[in-house]
Amino acid sequence: MADIRERDQPGTVPRPRRDGGGRGTRTGSPGSQDAGEDALAWSVAAMSGALRRIGDSSGADVPQAVAAATEAVWWVTVVDAAITRHYPAAYGGALAALDPAARRAVERSVAGLRFIRGQLGYSADPGDFIQPAPGAPAAAWTWRSVPPPSPQRGTVRDTSPYREYRTQLAGRPLTEALTLTAGFLSRIHTAIGNRRRGTAGQVPSAHIEASRRAMPVRP
Repeated sequence: MADIRERDQPGTVPRPRRDGGGRGTRTGSPGSQDAGEDALAWSVAAMSGALRRIGDSSGADVPQAVAAATEAVWWVTVVDAAITRHYPAAYGGALAALDPAARRAVERSVAGLRFIRGQLGYSADPGDFIQPAPGAPAAAWTWRSVPPPSPQRGTVRDTSPYREYRTQLAGRPLTEALTLTAGFLSRIHTAIGNRRRGTAGQVPSAHIEASRRAMPVRP
């Protein structure tokens, strides 16, 4: 899974962190399935870590909180792209197992997060999307309502994610859509691992129910 990280633009969300302890390295021979699975597992762990950093932020340091939220957007979109590309059957099966309202919530949330990532590095700054709440922790901050993409970039590809951002994210807590989508993706990743070990053939029903209840759904 050499292409697990989507092509990004200068100035977008933060790049994956690397340290001397081996974080971010891949095992297995180049291009091997083991290497790809290790890369995906690391990305899922990084996604979960980014969400924890939002929860740990007091909100007093605005730049730090904005960076944590932006990093979480990065990892959710990276993991979503990797699973949809390399495990489309597992992804589609997990979506199909949700009831229609929960499925719309997941799909709209992912599209809205893609909109954020797609705008960063062009005409938007990470802070443009986030509305801090004085005295509140970062997890209680909300996604800001933003205008639609400029006419120069207002293609069909851009318009739909903007609509989903406005519908599913704007005005709602930062962690709501991030937690929903990260939980959904983590459960698929767990099911993929279980299937390879022969311990499960599909996403457990308890996980499906947890995803269904994870976030209030707008019609």
